[in-house]
Amino acid sequence: MTEVDSTAIEPSRGTAAHYLFFLDWAQRKGELPASTVQNWRSASTKILEIEDDWQDLNLVALDLDAHLDRFETLKHMAYSSGSMNTYKSRMRTAIETYRRWLAKAPDWKPKGSSSTRQSRNSKRSPSEDPPASPAERKVEPLVGHVPSHTPLIEYQLALRPGVRAHLTLPEILTEKEAQRVVRFIQGLAIADEIDEQMMSTAGEVPAE
Repeated sequence: MTEVDSTAIEPSRGTAAHYLFFLDWAQRKGELPASTVQNWRSASTKILEIEDDWQDLNLVALDLDAHLDRFETLKHMAYSSGSMNTYKSRMRTAIETYRRWLAKAPDWKPKGSSSTRQSRNSKRSPSEDPPASPAERKVEPLVGHVPSHTPLIEYQLALRPGVRAHLTLPEILTEKEAQRVVRFIQGLAIADEIDEQMMSTAGEVPAE
C-alpha cells in the first residue's frame, strides 16, 4: 500500500478503519482466501463495535487481550461458548496478521493460508499493491442457499421465565432469509388463549 487511488482517501494506518481497508485489499488481490477474510471481518466488527467510534481505534496499541475479555463480559449472553471462542480466535489471528503486515514482516500471512496469486509470485512485497478504493470494491451477491461450509452461530432467546430457545443461524444472514425464518416461526405459533389454557391445565392432577 505505497500508493493510494486518487479517488479514495486511505484511512490512517493502524486504525480499525485501515484494518478493514487492508482486508478488502487482501481479498481483492488474492493475498488471503476470501472465506478467511469474510470470517475475520465479521468477527472483528462484532468485537470492535462495543467501543464508541470504534473505526478510529488504534489497533497497533490496542490491548487485545483486555478488549477480548471485555467483549466476552458484555456479550456472553448473546453467544454460545463455542461461538464466543471462535469469534475471539478469529479476531486475535486477524489483528496479529494486520500488525505483522504493517511492520512489513515477510511472514505476515498466517501459517496454512494460501492463494493462487501467492503461488505465482511468492517473492512479492506485501506492500506492493494498494487496496481497492470504495469504487473498485465488488461485493458478491448473497443467495438463498446456505452452503454446508457456511459458519453457523447458536443464539439463545428467552421466550418466557424458565424457557429458552436455541436458534442456529448462518453467520451471514440476509434480510430476505431473516424474513423467511420469521414466517416459518409464525407458522408454528398457537393463539395466546390456547397457550394459557394448556399451561394452566398442565399442572392439574387428574381426578381419581
